[in-house]
Amino acid sequence: TLRSLPRIQARRKNPWGIPGLGLGFSSRAAARETRETVQSGPALPIKLPKTGAFIPPEGKHVNDRDLWRLVEMIERSEGKTLVITGAGVSTESGIPDYRSPEGSYSKGHKPMTHQDFTKREHNRKRYWARSLLGWRYFDSVAPSFPHYSLADLEAKDHIHGIVTQNVDRLHLRAGSRNVVELHGHNDHVQCLSCGHRRPRNEYQLLLEEVNRDWAERNFAPVKEADIRADGDAHLCNEDFHEFSVPSCDACGDGILMPTVVFFGGSIPVEVKDRAMELVQQAKSMLILGSSCQVFSVYRLALAARKADKDFPIALVNIGGTRVDPLATFKLEAQCGRVLRALSRALE
Repeated sequence: TLRSLPRIQARRKNPWGIPGLGLGFSSRAAARETRETVQSGPALPIKLPKTGAFIPPEGKHVNDRDLWRLVEMIERSEGKTLVITGAGVSTESGIPDYRSPEGSYSKGHKPMTHQDFTKREHNRKRYWARSLLGWRYFDSVAPSFPHYSLADLEAKDHIHGIVTQNVDRLHLRAGSRNVVELHGHNDHVQCLSCGHRRPRNEYQLLLEEVNRDWAERNFAPVKEADIRADGDAHLCNEDFHEFSVPSCDACGDGILMPTVVFFGGSIPVEVKDRAMELVQQAKSMLILGSSCQVFSVYRLALAARKADKDFPIALVNIGGTRVDPLATFKLEAQCGRVLRALSRALE
C-alpha cells in the first residue's frame, strides 16, 4: 500500500538500479551514511570536529486521491511536465534546507549576500572560515531516491526537464540530463577579476593547509559541528583577522568566489532564458521541495499561470509556499514518498 514504506540502506551509488522502483528509502539511513563517510574520509591538514547530519521533516503520507491527480496530470502532459526542485529534494540526502522547522533560518542563519561577499574582506574571511567545517560534509553527500527517481522519469519520457534551485549537482550525478541549475553550482570557484576557474575541492584543501594554525587556535572542541545550508557551518568566534584567504593563482590578486548565485546576485541571462524556454515547452509543472520565495523561481510558475489560467501546477512541499495560490493541488509530504508512489503508479 502507499502507506507501507519499507526502508533500505542508502548507498553512494544508485541502490535502486533505475528502475528499482517500489523500494523504500530512509532519509535517516542516508544521513547516517553521510555522517560515516565524512568521519572516515581521508586525513585533513587540520583536525575538524565531527559533523551532524540533517534530518528532514517527515510530512504526511501520500493519499490515493492526490496521487492519481498527479498521475493524471503527467500522463495528459505526454512527456511535457517540467519539474522545479528546491532544497526539499536534497534534504533527503542530508543537506540542510533554509525554511523547515530545523532548517538554517530556524537557527538564526543569515546567508551571505553577493554584496557582502564582494565588498568586505572580513565577510569573505568569515565565509571561508565557516566553510572549513561545512564544505567537507556538503561535498560528501550522495544523490538520494528523489534524484534517481527524477532521472528515471526523464529517461522514460514522463518529464522533459528540471529547473533546480539547488547548487549541489545531485541531479546530474543521479543521471538527469536536461537540468537548468538556476543558482549555479558549488563545486568550483571563479576569479572575479580574470574569470579563471578551479575545482572547489582543491581550493578548500589549500584553505585548510594555510589556516592550520588558525584552526587549531579557534575551533573550539565540539562533538558535532552545526552544519547549515550549502556548505556553511556555525562558528562561535567572530575574529577572522588572522584567517588567510588565498587569491587567484592565475592573475595573482583576484578574489575567488564560488560559482553560485548568492542572495542579491544576478542570474546569467542565458540561464534565465533557458529556464523560461522549458516553461514555454511544458504542458504542466511539478514543484518539488521549494517554497518558491525567491522571485527567480516564483516567476516561472507565475509565467505558466499567466500564459494559461488552466495550466496544471502540482506542488509537493511541507509547509506554506509563495505559490500556494497558483497550485492546482498540493501534497504536504516528503518528495521521496511522493516520487516513490508516483513511479509505482506509472509502471
